[in-house]
Amino acid sequence: MDRKRLFPSLLIFPIAMSLTLAAAGVYKRYPVKSGIIYYDINTTGQSDGFSTHTSGIARLVFDHWGARELKEEDATEVQKGDYNETHDRHTMSLQDNGTIYTVDYDDRSIFKTRDRNLDLSIAQGADLSNESIDLIKEMKGVKDGNDTVAGFPCQIWKVKDQSICLYKGIPLRIVVEGPGFHSERKAVRVVLNQPIPEDQFKLPDFPITVDEEYTSNAAAETRTEDYIASIHDLKAKMKSIGISPDEENETLTPEQEKAVINTLGARYLKKQKRLLPKLLVALQGAKECIQKAQNGKEAEACIDPVNRIDEELGDKTENFDYAKFNDEYRKQILQSLDQEINYLKVTNECVQKHDQTTDVILCTEGNLGDVEKTPNGEAKGERQ
Repeated sequence: MDRKRLFPSLLIFPIAMSLTLAAAGVYKRYPVKSGIIYYDINTTGQSDGFSTHTSGIARLVFDHWGARELKEEDATEVQKGDYNETHDRHTMSLQDNGTIYTVDYDDRSIFKTRDRNLDLSIAQGADLSNESIDLIKEMKGVKDGNDTVAGFPCQIWKVKDQSICLYKGIPLRIVVEGPGFHSERKAVRVVLNQPIPEDQFKLPDFPITVDEEYTSNAAAETRTEDYIASIHDLKAKMKSIGISPDEENETLTPEQEKAVINTLGARYLKKQKRLLPKLLVALQGAKECIQKAQNGKEAEACIDPVNRIDEELGDKTENFDYAKFNDEYRKQILQSLDQEINYLKVTNECVQKHDQTTDVILCTEGNLGDVEKTPNGEAKGERQ
């Protein structure tokens, strides 16, 4: 198992990023609080006696500055040439504060998952409302006049083969031109900063399949929740630490850096003090259980108590391939458990001895490097 999981996972985030998150405000995907936009879709293409035409409508609905956002498209494509075909395409997706629902109208099902990066963006209160313009500028886009679409003034940007008309960063018209190809998505109705009826976010009544990662990886969910909570803790303490929430490039003193690390790690350290002794017992029990296991299924069940504690900690448990379970693979698992137990004994001693994350880090870094397995499986140097 990876000994690094025994350190506070919150500390993998740079201090500068953590300060940015703590000083942040409300997450904004759009520059207006809410909106409903309907688009007309028209796409045509021609090549060597073959033509295609797609027409339909699209809908963008959002509230809370985009923390909740639904996108829907219902279009029909007609192909003509050596063969004639008509295809209907209906898509829908809903992003609800980090949870993503993707509708499959062909299978009449909905897939549910979670975007951890979006979780952090929402937690930091990231302002992404200028993302469209920033991206266009990165792609060397240039301004190309002004227009009015659906009653709203918009600024035209030319970038490569696209012409995009933006109102406050919201695309009201997107035109793509190429040899034998023309595509236009144009807003025909725009309602902004008005209350959005709940039925606008309603999904079809299809069965929902939940991503295994969404439910089974409880540790990842715990890490995200703990990190968000720790950022709020840091935000509440910034002034007392002497850090200005308005200063983006503030240089921290060593004492301020230490205070930031200890604030971010406080929740995890509290959990460690309570759960690491239990984890040690669970690992010892798992080792004894696996020694007696008759097959992979029994061996996998032996790790369940370890998994439950790791989920509460927000740590990762090593995944073994129990389909390969035999006497040789049993030895590999037991060796991994022995190493984990030895590391954990040192880490737990440091955790129980100290009340600040920085002290725990110094303690573990100073001792884990000297840990070696002795014939009886004890950690050399685990007691000072």
